[in-house]
Amino acid sequence: MNYLAHILLSGPDPDWQLGGFLGDFIKGPLPLTPLVPEAASRSSSPDQRAQPELLDRQGDPWALGVLEGVRLHRRLDAHVDRREDYGQCLALLGSDYRRVGGIALDVLFDHLLVRHWARFSDEPLQAFSQRFYRLCEQRSQRLPPSAARFMARASQHDLFQGYGDRDLFLPVLQRIDERIRFETNLVAAGDAALQHYAALEHHFLQLMPHLLDTSEQLRAQAGHRDS
Repeated sequence: MNYLAHILLSGPDPDWQLGGFLGDFIKGPLPLTPLVPEAASRSSSPDQRAQPELLDRQGDPWALGVLEGVRLHRRLDAHVDRREDYGQCLALLGSDYRRVGGIALDVLFDHLLVRHWARFSDEPLQAFSQRFYRLCEQRSQRLPPSAARFMARASQHDLFQGYGDRDLFLPVLQRIDERIRFETNLVAAGDAALQHYAALEHHFLQLMPHLLDTSEQLRAQAGHRDS
């Protein structure tokens, strides 16, 4: 799953949504036990301050909801990686793209999410996107620099809406490839994905409802209730 899917899968809470987005930017171990609302008073504890991955760019502790959103992001990624249907998606791309196939699928799945947005959210994509852009703008000084730069560009060009344009799929992969420090065949993997577009779309439409249910269950296990 890519940025847009993770934000949607994080539920309606802004902190969880921000954490869902930041799952690709915040590295390192999180607390082993789930962070629950009752622990809010301990958000500035010495243990938390001693772990850099739990602090924002200003050196302040992330809200517990943000950290739980990061945790949810990681758990959903691990869950998807174990699913047989996701393995079938990777197999469609071919063995030449084992190293980068997951990246190509992440971007394609965000494209498909935009194309089928109304199936998965009652809120129009434009309103959803603009609300998240505003959230990130309000907290831009706390975001990791790379995340802040990405969201500034996303807001300026409305990238989430643009993901629905099939013609932009390969250019997006090309920009990602340019940021990778070693040579890849990512764009070729994207070409392979487009050759199997209908089959991958079918898999995505089966996978996404399951992930929405799984996310709701995981949020409930963490003590969160959607308002």
